Amino acid sequence: MIIPKLKRIRVSSEQELRNWLARNSGHKQEVMIVTCNKKSRDKHISSNQVREALDENGWTSGQNYTLDGNLVGHVVSNTR
Repeated sequence: MIIPKLKRIRVSSEQELRNWLARNSGHKQEVMIVTCNKKSRDKHISSNQVREALDENGWTSGQNYTLDGNLVGHVVSNTR
């Protein structure tokens, strides 16, 4: 599977994700939100938490990718 070359935004908490989405909600863009998987319990953000934050801020969820080590990439877009 080919991973798209998008700007990567690494977040380590749900609040950090929500803050970034709110700050960037006025820009039309597609980025990859990078989170830690379940093995990193203290920094893990579930896919459901990511989708809820996206929905609340007007973003659309796309494909998820397993990245190096314990990282997960979530392709997201804002078309407002």
